[in-house]
Amino acid sequence: MLHQYNPQRFTFREIGGIVRKVGAVPVGAILRLPAGTKIRVEAWIPRDYATRQGGVYTTKRIAGSHMAQVRRLSDNLVFSISGVFLVNAPEA
Repeated sequence: MLHQYNPQRFTFREIGGIVRKVGAVPVGAILRLPAGTKIRVEAWIPRDYATRQGGVYTTKRIAGSHMAQVRRLSDNLVFSISGVFLVNAPEA
């Protein structure tokens, strides 16, 4: 199973002899949202922000995120959702 590394919400796990911060909701988890919808977590979306250095605008990327890309299992619709809804969602 794939895991998100350096997330905002994490637990510690030893992987390959190294203790790492691993996301509380792993990629591939199938969860049931409060509305009764079953979803599968497909990815965690990196956070981007814009900066201006020397008159040039650039986009910086930050490790970890609070937004997940999920797939609704009933109709295969892919959408983004906040990790807040996923942390306490029961496994389906």
